[in-house]
Amino acid sequence: MGSSISKSERRAGIILNYVSVLLLVVLFYLGKADNWSIGWIVAEAAALVVALITLLRYHFLTGLWRLVHTKVTKLDERQVHITHESLRHSYSIFTVLALLVLLWKAVFQSPDPNLIIVFAALLYLAHTLPSTVLAWTETEV
Repeated sequence: MGSSISKSERRAGIILNYVSVLLLVVLFYLGKADNWSIGWIVAEAAALVVALITLLRYHFLTGLWRLVHTKVTKLDERQVHITHESLRHSYSIFTVLALLVLLWKAVFQSPDPNLIIVFAALLYLAHTLPSTVLAWTETEV
């Protein structure tokens, strides 16, 4: 696939990626509530930089993103099998998380016009979970 990164480094990098994306969402709401003081803008920018760097390093440069987004007809039998398994696991996780977010918003919060940022994060999650599952489970990528 792509560059050789150890399994433990991939796992740590992916955790950092998801933490930074979660921080982007949280900081967005905190910054908006505080009228975007310079501190919130800097924190949001820092989280965005970390999210982009870790996305590039652990999803794109490893080739995992390309693998899970390639047409099945262009993959060999082994690649089809591992991408199918990663998609199956990741969309199961995504479905549960998306439903939990929607339930949380419906029960504990009033209608929010800025809900789009949460759905943007969920969309990001949907696109990165398959390569995350591969990075997490495969010994060599």
